[in-house]
Amino acid sequence: MRCFYLKVVFFVCLTLLANMSVTAQINAVDDTFSVVYGPDQVTAGDILLNDTLQSSQALASNVSISMVSSTNVGITIVGSSVVIAGGTPQGTYTLVYQICDNANSTLCDIASVTINTQIIANPDSFVFLWCQGYNTSSFNVLSSVNNSLNNIDTFNGVPAVLQPYYSQPGNVYHPATVSLTYTSSYPQIQINTYGDLSVNPYNNINWFEYNYYELSYTLCEIGNPSNCSTAIVNVTLYPSEIYANDDNFVNQPLVGALGGTTPSILDNDYISCMGSVSSSGIYSNLAANLPAGFTLNQNGTITAAPGTASGNYSFNYQVCIDNNTCGNANVALKVVGNSIVVANYDGFYYNYPNSTTATVLANDTIDGNAITNYQNVTITALNIPAGFSINANGTIHIDASVPEGTYAVPYKLCTNGSSVNCYVNYAYVVVFTNRISGNVQFDTNHDGCATGNNYVSNVEIVNTNASDTHMTATNFGSYYLIGGPGVNTVSVAQLPSYFTVNPANQVYNFTAPSSVQATNFCVSANANVDDLEVVLVPRFQLVPGLPAYFDIWYKNNGSTTLSGQVAISFDTAKMSFVNSSQSPDVVANGLLTFNFVNLAPFEFRSIRYVKFQLAPPPTNNAGDAVSITGSISPVSVDMTPLNNTNTLNQTVVNSLDPNDFIVHEGESITLAQAQQNLLHYTIHFQNIGTSNAINIKIVNDLDPKLDWSTFELIASSHTCRVKNKNAHNEFLFENIQLSGTDNEPQSHGYVTYSVKPSAGIAVGDVIQNTANIYFDYNAPLATNTATSTVVDNLSANTYHFGQLSCFPNPVHHSLKISNASPIDSVEVTSVIGQKMLEKTINDTQTELDLSEFASGVYLIKVISQGEAKAVKILKE
Repeated sequence: MRCFYLKVVFFVCLTLLANMSVTAQINAVDDTFSVVYGPDQVTAGDILLNDTLQSSQALASNVSISMVSSTNVGITIVGSSVVIAGGTPQGTYTLVYQICDNANSTLCDIASVTINTQIIANPDSFVFLWCQGYNTSSFNVLSSVNNSLNNIDTFNGVPAVLQPYYSQPGNVYHPATVSLTYTSSYPQIQINTYGDLSVNPYNNINWFEYNYYELSYTLCEIGNPSNCSTAIVNVTLYPSEIYANDDNFVNQPLVGALGGTTPSILDNDYISCMGSVSSSGIYSNLAANLPAGFTLNQNGTITAAPGTASGNYSFNYQVCIDNNTCGNANVALKVVGNSIVVANYDGFYYNYPNSTTATVLANDTIDGNAITNYQNVTITALNIPAGFSINANGTIHIDASVPEGTYAVPYKLCTNGSSVNCYVNYAYVVVFTNRISGNVQFDTNHDGCATGNNYVSNVEIVNTNASDTHMTATNFGSYYLIGGPGVNTVSVAQLPSYFTVNPANQVYNFTAPSSVQATNFCVSANANVDDLEVVLVPRFQLVPGLPAYFDIWYKNNGSTTLSGQVAISFDTAKMSFVNSSQSPDVVANGLLTFNFVNLAPFEFRSIRYVKFQLAPPPTNNAGDAVSITGSISPVSVDMTPLNNTNTLNQTVVNSLDPNDFIVHEGESITLAQAQQNLLHYTIHFQNIGTSNAINIKIVNDLDPKLDWSTFELIASSHTCRVKNKNAHNEFLFENIQLSGTDNEPQSHGYVTYSVKPSAGIAVGDVIQNTANIYFDYNAPLATNTATSTVVDNLSANTYHFGQLSCFPNPVHHSLKISNASPIDSVEVTSVIGQKMLEKTINDTQTELDLSEFASGVYLIKVISQGEAKAVKILKE
């Protein structure tokens, strides 16, 4: 029995093995791949990854693969990979393949592969304030704030398009490529057809708690709706917060004897997304620990009871929306025994004689509030100009006898019955009988100034009225002139002949005080002329061992646009360069070069704060002369080569006078200089007070030995209005707000102008120039007298270098150089620092052949006994 049993078992086992060999399996499973179609071949995926043989993954080593069919010839199988040929059109395709067991070629199976266009929906996370509300375009589920392609939803590798649109240039049409559906359990969160996510903050949301939401959206290909991608969106809704800000009511004091109420401390507190706390009314608690005599009202105002002690008070308060959302801030206020008045500056710029201004009280205050009842204050005139009076209501009457001009009218404002609670200020009043306003343009487009023209500055405008001549300079193209009774003829002055002005002049006849707007003057070029000018302006006097500052002003006086270089040459033994507002392009020994491009006609530019360190004694001592020279190029065809260079001669002083007058050419000028050249003057001023100077006026009467009709404004540190009449110059810095000594570097200013000596100038004549400077309504400060004495012409150009002589200058061929001390060597450089020639001398004289040099400005550096001297020469 036992053996039979074993036979049966053996038989059963054999039967099972036989059955197992019969049921051997191969299984090819359908695939879906997504690809980005493009010009290059791409691999869609491996078809064997989900296929099996005998319940294990099919491998290329144990199965054979053959393609049965493909709906696109560019889609094939390479190895076990589905490959898409480059250039295959975007679309959905099907490939059928068969795999067979290598050990049993009859054991096979067939599957299909669907190839879709790749679509990727990326997860998003957005943060909202509750009040941001609907359709916030920056929150779009298809794109991201940082605009990174890693976070942008894509279709075929480019941003997916929900709505068709056109792009520029070319008006290119972009069709929609995907559609969007979303699933949300929150009705307050929506996604529109553009993919913009919005939150309805009023729909079942607690404004003052954090809220978190999660929803999903699906993008599907429009051409194949079964090709989709789904992403999750996380939304965080931040609650509103309350922000309490400090209040300072010290400048709105309460009067202790009368009591009073402050403005609301809630006016500058706010709830995010809801605005002012006081206007919203959404606050449940307002509390503060107040001193005795004060009451905090529910509307946020603070009331001081009558009899509250004088003093400064400070306390904290808290305002809450609910128990968890509160803000804290500090309040400062002041209680005074008497009322406080403040008189503020006034400017009245358009007034005729026999007229009355608006009231100066309009911007003055009492206890921090506007003065609505003029009977509460008393106004008193303080040393006002003749012909002016101040009325009780604060208006200023201008008598009919007051001549044209600018006037400071000071006054004192007091509370009624008090001589202590007072404040002093002034009104700036401009009086004119007749005014002519207009503009000057340069015809850049050659169309009679019809379009696109430049308004030009520092152009002289002259008005001839009987025996009087009025002059001013344009400021960014605009000007206004004083007119007299009768005929006034207005014209543009001192322009070279290569410019034409249209109209040539304009005539106005005033029979009563009035203002006119003149027709614009149009300046056009009638020839192509190059004409550059450079001027050095000293910002301060020279003191041994202290920094020295200069401004370089350069201008295109010609009719063509030019590019070139501005250079400064200086004595390295006396000073060393530190820095400047514009860094030099070349820094050589004793030479700085600055490049400029596209300097248009009438355009002027400046290089500010060119800083040098002046050597201390014994190199520089009081009374020494220090020279610095500026030059501008190109000059080979310049119309006026004399103003291509500008030498500034300053005398070293031991102490600074902040309000001074200097003549650039020095205390002595040759007769030739006086007859041919301009003199340059700079007036310096400084506010040495502790508060800003609002208006500054400089009055300057020219010496009869100066031809005032040749006056030209060169530069000013601040915007300046020039008003000249018959050699009487006024420089008006209106509303300059010049800092005081609390900001010393910004407390300085200057104005620079040029003028020619009169035609009859002679040797021995002394030209004197002085000015008075008015700071607001203070008494004028007189400057020193700038003096120039006319002397005999020098036989050679010594340029203040002792007995060093370089002549002739200008030079055509040979330049002769001589010196009392032996000359070690000579070096010639161009204005851009290029070394042109170097020669060893070891003698007291030499001669240089410059015949092959191009026309232009060159610097001759002479070395003698270890010291260097630089001389500028002009090669013709």
